Amino acid sequence: MLFLRMAWMNAQAGMGLFLVIVLIGTVIAVLTSLSTSAISTNGEIGNGGTYFMISRSLGPEFGTAIGIIFTLANVVNVSLNLQGFAETVVDLLQENHLGMIDRANDMRIVGVLALVALTLFTFCGMELASKLQMVFFAILLAAIVNIVVGSFLPATLQQAADGFVGYSADNFKTNFAPAFQKGESFMSVFGVFFPSVTGILAGTSITGDLRDPSGAIPKGTIIAIAFTSISYILVGWITVSVTQRHASGSIEDLLLGNLTDCAAALTCAKGSINDYHIMEVVAHFRWVLVAGIFAATLSTSLGCIVFAPKIFQAVCRDKILPYIPFFGKGYGKGDEPYRAYGLGTIIAVAFLMPSDLNFISAIVSNFFLLTYALVNYATFNASYSESPGWRPTFRYYNKWLSLFTGAACVVLMFFLHWISAIISIGLIFVVFIIVYHRKPTANWGTSGQANIFRSALNDALRLLRVEDHVKNYRCQILVLSGLPCIRPGLVNFAHSIMRTTGMLICGHVLVQNETPEARRTVAQETYKWLRRMHIRAFYDSVTARSFADGAKALIQMSGLGKMKPNVLLMGYSNGWATASEMSNEEYVSVITTAFDHRLSVMILYAKEGFDVSDALNFDQLVVNNSITRVNSGNDIDLSGRSDDGVTGNIAPLEVKDSLRPEMKARVAFAERLRPGRGHRFENGKLVGDDKIVGEIHVWWLYDDGGLSLLVPYLLTRTSPWNGCKLKIFCLDGKPKDGETGNTQQSMKALLNKFRIQADEVTAVDLDTPPSEESIKWFNNLIEKFRSDSANDKAKYHNGQEVIRDFDLLDLKEKTLRHIRLRELLQQHSSNSSLNVVTMPLPRKNRSSTLYMATLELMVAGGMPTTLLIRGAHENVLTYYC
Repeated sequence: MLFLRMAWMNAQAGMGLFLVIVLIGTVIAVLTSLSTSAISTNGEIGNGGTYFMISRSLGPEFGTAIGIIFTLANVVNVSLNLQGFAETVVDLLQENHLGMIDRANDMRIVGVLALVALTLFTFCGMELASKLQMVFFAILLAAIVNIVVGSFLPATLQQAADGFVGYSADNFKTNFAPAFQKGESFMSVFGVFFPSVTGILAGTSITGDLRDPSGAIPKGTIIAIAFTSISYILVGWITVSVTQRHASGSIEDLLLGNLTDCAAALTCAKGSINDYHIMEVVAHFRWVLVAGIFAATLSTSLGCIVFAPKIFQAVCRDKILPYIPFFGKGYGKGDEPYRAYGLGTIIAVAFLMPSDLNFISAIVSNFFLLTYALVNYATFNASYSESPGWRPTFRYYNKWLSLFTGAACVVLMFFLHWISAIISIGLIFVVFIIVYHRKPTANWGTSGQANIFRSALNDALRLLRVEDHVKNYRCQILVLSGLPCIRPGLVNFAHSIMRTTGMLICGHVLVQNETPEARRTVAQETYKWLRRMHIRAFYDSVTARSFADGAKALIQMSGLGKMKPNVLLMGYSNGWATASEMSNEEYVSVITTAFDHRLSVMILYAKEGFDVSDALNFDQLVVNNSITRVNSGNDIDLSGRSDDGVTGNIAPLEVKDSLRPEMKARVAFAERLRPGRGHRFENGKLVGDDKIVGEIHVWWLYDDGGLSLLVPYLLTRTSPWNGCKLKIFCLDGKPKDGETGNTQQSMKALLNKFRIQADEVTAVDLDTPPSEESIKWFNNLIEKFRSDSANDKAKYHNGQEVIRDFDLLDLKEKTLRHIRLRELLQQHSSNSSLNVVTMPLPRKNRSSTLYMATLELMVAGGMPTTLLIRGAHENVLTYYC
């Protein structure tokens, strides 16, 4: 490029704009070299050089994409330099009246033959090729000196006819201004020049061989950039200063004084703007310049032929993309990627076919500009993350300057050649999407991961400055699930409320002591299970002497800042009336602790129960957790789309083959509530709709801030509950002035103000005394726990707190209302899909067993799934926009 297009670029853009082009390329190269120096000195660079550097910084998505782009850039650069070599060879053949077919095809043939020869040479002579680099460098210096010396020597008649006129002020002034020919512009000339400054990333591949990479890479790169930039300006300016843009090449025209008249008719064959080989006219010894052209083109081609397959080999060996690992196999002591050599040769041949050096230059420029953009962005991203792991030994860089340089590279791509820019970025995008959806297991500690933590931390701190407002209320649920896979029904129900609208924490109380290593392992497996089930939740565990102590610890310590639970969800204690693992006193104390800490409380009852530990196949669960999922539908989609099963199937529960009937019922209940139940897929096709069909009955008996209305509304927004109708039951107030139906109308108006659509509103009367039969049923329920003794020794019966007469007397009126509520529930809601009932508050210094018996009134007798709910008297609904 130095000898073939430098004079042409000066002639097109003029010496002034050519200087600007060189400075722009130099500034981009220098700034990118600073970014490269920073990122390459933040640890040892492995095989693949730039690919390794970017992939370990930005992740496998960007890394794989840029690995392919950078491989293509080097392969096409081979075609570019061999095109220049072939152009010179064919010109020499034509001068001696030799040829094969025509100029274009002769250039293709020579280029392909040279490519094959160089590729074969790399198979057996890499050590010799390395030694030849110094020889090539010496030849290049001799060629430059040859041009400088030749410019001061007097021109022969033929040289003068070809446009060599020597130094003159008028010629300098004329050539300083631009003179773009048709189809050429500043950016087209820049595109031809830019491949000349694309070797700055070579140092990243040899950091392991350097004694002091932090010093050697920046020094070597910047010195190389300075030397080449000065050489380009010197050679270009000298050549154009002593030549004319247009010349006929005829001695006769020279003698007649009409040497440049051909410019008007655009028939000039010589001159700096028409003759790519004008430097051969200026040079004193033409054969030295030709040798310089061969040295420059062949040495660059040889380096790229070796470098490109090595990059692609590193991409293949990371096994991020399918099929390509075939090309990563190495052979011999040098681990040479012969298959990648073959692939690179085929691609290089394809780009030799246009036989247009300027066209290939534009493509190479865009490929390298895109690579430079990502190198600069990688440096910015790593520095911006402020990760303690970002400790480059090279300090002379600026993250904002890196970002600016990266953006400038992208802008230049579109100005240069917008079609190839779109293709390049499109290729990056396609590879990125493929890798993203394959979910590779590679964990490289990328700056993206560091930025996620930084962003989350900053957002959590910013959230502390946000004042609470009822419009921004979100349910943030702490569900006492134990291991989530043990009580999937409870976790699935909690997630049905949350989905993407709030936070869910699965709390696990460990009564027995566990080692820290065991707890970490349990947490890792739990998160894998949650991801496979499409459940967006955190897992938190504590070790405590009892369930109550552990639950109280979770209530107080779970969450961070304002990301703390405001709702406690528990499973109903089906065994409250018998000796069980937990006393009623413990259970109720957890509820009172939650209320004391201003948490709302929800208790979910299911006649099937929740604990499926006897049915769970733990070995299969661990195996399934270890399987790499390549479908994005098998991971958490932060947008929430996959939660509804739209993008794929959700893994079923891992259960044993033979189960007891009660275990089968619990598993079926959990499956019925799992995320994505609204749509069922087989082999990627929708084959069924498993929505729960029926009614959700909401018994809003007390004003608890509106949570009893909000939660059912949230349930009906998503599957599996979005196929249910919403029916509201409220207390019937006293009619005014003989009016009837006032309560229902008021309730409908209130719901409309809250923007909650109910299919039906029914007013009920709790003031009517319950039947004797119902009272008798309740007395029989609590009979074995009754005691009229004030002696502390008689406080417990079979481990459960007894019910004293003064407890019943104190709570008689409320108890009768709850017995009446049971009658109404049996009458109206025994066949609903879900009952949501306002939960009574536990009374301090009153029997916990009586409280559990009161809760039993609302679920006993074969009632459907029931959610007992009580807000913390904090408004969660508002009329206002």
